[in-house]
Amino acid sequence: MTSFLASLLIGGGLGALLGWFGQCSTGSCPLAANWKRGAVIGALIGAILHFSSAGSYQPPKNIKAIAEADFDAEVTTANTPVVVDFYAPWCGPCKILSPRLDSLAGEYSGRIKFVQVNVDNSPALAAELNLPGVPTVLFFNREGRVADAVVGLASAETLRAKLQSLAGS
Repeated sequence: MTSFLASLLIGGGLGALLGWFGQCSTGSCPLAANWKRGAVIGALIGAILHFSSAGSYQPPKNIKAIAEADFDAEVTTANTPVVVDFYAPWCGPCKILSPRLDSLAGEYSGRIKFVQVNVDNSPALAAELNLPGVPTVLFFNREGRVADAVVGLASAETLRAKLQSLAGS
């Protein structure tokens, strides 16, 4: 809530300044017509930017972040099933998916290993695995092969069903 209010205040303040100092003589420029109109439009732009960014990225507590160099050791040669979350810190759907996966990682602790890979830091791995985009969640079986995948924002129920199937295999 605080970040939303900050977005409104910053956007409104910048819009008011633009309206105050860049007053339009014809009155046909909606943002710069006057400081009040500038403040309202600036606040709206601030709100739009806030919701489009989906807040800041919070690293999960139950999911281990790994680098490209650690992928084979942590995933393909692991003796348990592994769920790999491929994400980017700037990705809005990734920010929404991360807490869902973190919660499920707590539920399946000891049965399924959860790791995440930042695709911005591991472009070669993303290319090698032919990832279509982020977020992508790959489910690796005990043999180190991809058993299932989810591309995009998945519901907790969808993820739980795939985890049940993976834990049973």
